Amino acid sequence: MWMMLPWLLDGIWMWILSSLVGIVGFVVYTLVSSSGSDFSDNSIDAFIIQEGSKSKKENVDQSMDNRHLRSYGTEGKQVLILYGTEYGFSEEVATVLFDKISSIVQSDDVGPLQPRLVNCKLYECVELSREQICFVVISTSGDGVPPTDARGFYDNLMSCDEELSHLRFSVLALGDSNYPHFCKTGRDVNTRLSKRRADPVVGCQDVDVEDWAVINCWMDSVVEYLKSCDLCVCMDYLQITADQSSEGHDRHNPFMAVLQVKDLLTDAQQCNDDKEVVHCEFNISGSHMTWTSGDALGIYPENNPDHVSAILDTLTWRETEMFPVPNGAYHPHNDTASIRTLLLKYYDIKTIKPELLQTLQTVVTNTNQRETLSRLLQAGTGKSNKALQEYVAVREVRDVLQEYKPAVLSPRQLLPCLKPLQPRYYSISSSPLKASTAVCVTVAVLRYKTLSVGREGVTTSHLLDRTQVGQSSPVFMSRNPDFRLPDKHTTPVILIGPGTGIAPFRAFIQERELSPDKGEIHLYFGCRHKSGDFLYKEELEKYSRDGLICLRVAFSRDQARKVYVQDLLREDRAKVWDLVTKRNGHLYVCGDARHMAKDVHQGLTDIVQSCGQLERLEANEYLRLLEIQGRYQKDVWVT
Repeated sequence: MWMMLPWLLDGIWMWILSSLVGIVGFVVYTLVSSSGSDFSDNSIDAFIIQEGSKSKKENVDQSMDNRHLRSYGTEGKQVLILYGTEYGFSEEVATVLFDKISSIVQSDDVGPLQPRLVNCKLYECVELSREQICFVVISTSGDGVPPTDARGFYDNLMSCDEELSHLRFSVLALGDSNYPHFCKTGRDVNTRLSKRRADPVVGCQDVDVEDWAVINCWMDSVVEYLKSCDLCVCMDYLQITADQSSEGHDRHNPFMAVLQVKDLLTDAQQCNDDKEVVHCEFNISGSHMTWTSGDALGIYPENNPDHVSAILDTLTWRETEMFPVPNGAYHPHNDTASIRTLLLKYYDIKTIKPELLQTLQTVVTNTNQRETLSRLLQAGTGKSNKALQEYVAVREVRDVLQEYKPAVLSPRQLLPCLKPLQPRYYSISSSPLKASTAVCVTVAVLRYKTLSVGREGVTTSHLLDRTQVGQSSPVFMSRNPDFRLPDKHTTPVILIGPGTGIAPFRAFIQERELSPDKGEIHLYFGCRHKSGDFLYKEELEKYSRDGLICLRVAFSRDQARKVYVQDLLREDRAKVWDLVTKRNGHLYVCGDARHMAKDVHQGLTDIVQSCGQLERLEANEYLRLLEIQGRYQKDVWVT
């Protein structure tokens, strides 16, 4: 037995040595096979990060996606952040503000700052009488109204007279200067809080279309104020959970609806252009989602796979590497996904943020490239930098990355420079009375060229080119309470909607068709050619023959003189005036806000001025009063 001991010891040492060689070999293979990115699925870094994440999750009582829903168990200095959003940008800005406030290091150690992030739709949980300081980030939706979720908060704030002299506040008003009521909601909130004697510690700031330079300037002022302001230390009274902030299927939790009908409504050969409009019908059976005629359907798209491949090829990343899914991504999703999946589903690869150029500036080695980037960024990153705005307006992310080769960004460098991929919203073109589980949308497919390169709308091309009947898309309902048929079904309505502006009016007509009391419907529809893009032609003409609608169509390109819907309105001025003034008729406009809505408003102003024998200012005031009464409603958008 003793003679066998040396052999046994040798065997043990050989086993230990081979095990060590195996471990070292695995580590070397892992490091070599990684692409050098910061979050590889098989890298040591990823393993350490994942392990660290596990330990953090054990110490925090909310998931990463709900990390902003904090419930503080100790005393601190409470800071309230309220956001009102329609499409998600106000929420994005508010979360950035939350993170900035969370990272503030104060000169005293009496108590930490405790920011609370609250959606305005949960305003009933908030008691402004108990708050010391409040920052409101709110957008203006549609034609100058609050976001749907913020309507209750807005109405309550405007109607309540409780004095708020103890409250310090500031408002960030988000909007789009292409609309006539730019930033109206935020301005109203600021004015009302001031009238209730709250103290504006940072001036109200208007923001035009995601101008981060302006946003960051406002945030810097907020942070500087909070670093030294005196706030009382107390316990947080708010108890908001993830269950309260999510109600069924919404923007954060869409329903996977099956596309059951897809029809191309236009004929490019007949009208000698490339106009494409597609009718889509989604099956929402089992979702428990409901809608009212006038509402919109939110649809999450996927990016063009070829464009994703172009980015991956330029950066030489391995497309199967795994990375964290960004916070704010719609559910359900895994904690991680491949880089290809992330770029397909969760990141906007069309819009160029200035941060992308700033990051490239740190890695380029080519002198000419560095000088070009310096020239583009020398006037700042805001909307006022015209050279920068002109540069990004005609490019997408793939163009910029290709342009600055051989500079290569890692995923950790690129992904924070990309916007989240947002859903697109389309007016629902069917009534729930017709079919409660079939939701229709009417979508104009966007195709164009810049820099001699073909471009496309993300969602519209995804629906027409890449989504097949039988496949599913993430969808949810978006309420539009300011675009509704009159409660009294016999009230006459004038519907003005060229192009895809016909969508909600198709739903309105179906609604009236099924009503026992069928009030008059006067539809003014416009398109280029009768034979090419007369949307729902047979359907509308049948409604006209049956006497359900009075149909007037403007074909702008079928004759030498272009004719638009506002021209037909002027021709029918006596009838329009009679319907509005003597029969309590309601006016509705749907479509492009930049041109069409303005032209139609001008046409209506002319009618009021001439038929009512009023001055221009009096005619404008008359239409404004109709808007206040809900008798002149608009569902308009900027493309």
